[in-house]
Parts: sequence; structure tokens; C-alpha cells
Amino acid sequence: MIINFKGAKTYIGTGGKSLDNTKKTFCFLHGAGQNHLSFIQQARFFAYKGYSVVVPDMPAHGFSDGNPCKSIKENAEWINDLLVELKLKNVIITGHSQGCLVALELNKIFKYPLEAIIFVAGSNEIPVNQFLLDLSKENPQKASQMMVIWGHGIDGDMSINKWPGHSHYGEGNNIMCMNQPTALNCDLNSCNDYSDGKDATKKIKVPTLAVLAKNDQMTPLKSGLKFVELMENCETHILDCGHFIPSERPLELNSIINSFLSKLE
Repeated sequence: MIINFKGAKTYIGTGGKSLDNTKKTFCFLHGAGQNHLSFIQQARFFAYKGYSVVVPDMPAHGFSDGNPCKSIKENAEWINDLLVELKLKNVIITGHSQGCLVALELNKIFKYPLEAIIFVAGSNEIPVNQFLLDLSKENPQKASQMMVIWGHGIDGDMSINKWPGHSHYGEGNNIMCMNQPTALNCDLNSCNDYSDGKDATKKIKVPTLAVLAKNDQMTPLKSGLKFVELMENCETHILDCGHFIPSERPLELNSIINSFLSKLE
């Protein structure tokens, strides 16, 4: 659906179902240079499981207009205000990569207790290589292409992966090309500059799930495992794939999340 939010056209994926703010709601937060299509397999799955679903395109991403947010805190404030605007209270946050950092900040400021937080290929800190930071400013398309290659495991190629005829590289490049040219650089700098993750992680009081990737070159597994250690009783799973877990291992991820949620009921 499309709404006018903060004076700009804002697109929100709903998984093919109408938004119902009386239900428990999944809010999916996409990663750097991504948009709502990054979570398309999860949005539809949980919308048809009976949850309300919102997958916002952050400003300057996907189908949303506006200027890109310039910090993780600004991203979190934007999401917070959106959830309030939509009158959503019973919210499960699921973040991928940069979205995990945004989830940490959102947990600190959202006026209602979150139902749970799910971290996918995340950490409490995501330093970014200076070469990639510079390239994302000078040639964002080339930077996007490099991230797509780095971000996928060995089955990212059409000839190897589990989905016959599907190119994860092609999908990834097309998703990143949808965003405004300045969005990727703003995202990467936001990740690189974020330094409050350790303290923010210790403030989590709700059930948590972390799904990490064995072959993640964007947020390495060792960083994710250190992140998990900062949380009490965080259910953790490690999948044999690359950084883009939602598209590389959608069936496995959906099953893990669904099982996790069943334990909370």
C-alpha cells in the first residue's frame, strides 16, 4: 500500500493482505541498499498465517520517496513514527543486517513493549570497508553489484542454487537498482558510524531469535555470535548460506521463525 507519510510517498508491503492493526503485526526492516522485496517470501508467508504484515520501504528506497535517513537512530525514529501513524501496538520486529541495528534502537524508543525481536544475519555492530564506502558514493551501481556477489553464498549462482532457473545475483542487483543513487552510501555510513549497539543490546527485555549465516561475508558469523552472547536466552540458529538469508533460505527461515513464535503463545 502507498501512504503519504511525513510529506512523502511511502510504500509499505503487506504480504498481499489488508493491514489490520487489531492483530499481531510483523514489521520487517530491510538492510542497506535493500527494500521490501528483500522480505517478500516472509511477508506473504506470515500474512497468510494470520498476522498483519508491514514491510516499509525506507525513504529513498524501493517505491518510497524522500531523502534517505543518515543514521541508525534516524531510521529508528522514522519507523517508530510510522508504527504510531498506523496505530500498531502488538509488534514483532524482524530486521535483516542494517535492519538489526535499527531494531536495537527502535526497542529503546517504541512506546509499547515489542512482542519479540528477530535478528537475521545481524550483529550489534556492522563496520564497513572504506573502499566500499567510497565506491558507494562514486559509483553506487558498481558498489551494489559487489555487495550482491559478496553477500551470497556459493549457491547464489543460478547453476548451483536450490531454486532451478532462479538467479539470486539477478534478483539482488534488480532490487538494489530500485533505490535512489544516494541511498546506499547513506545506509553504509549509518552502519559504519553506529556505536551504541552493545548498550542497546543489553536493554532488550523481550524474547529474541537470531538466525545467522555460516558463510556471511557482510556480517561475519563470529560477529553475530558475539552479539548473541550479549542477550539473555536468545534462541540461535546458523544456516549454511550467505548474508541474504531471507532469499537464499526462505523455507528454512520461515520455519524457524514460525517455530519460535509458537513457543511464545
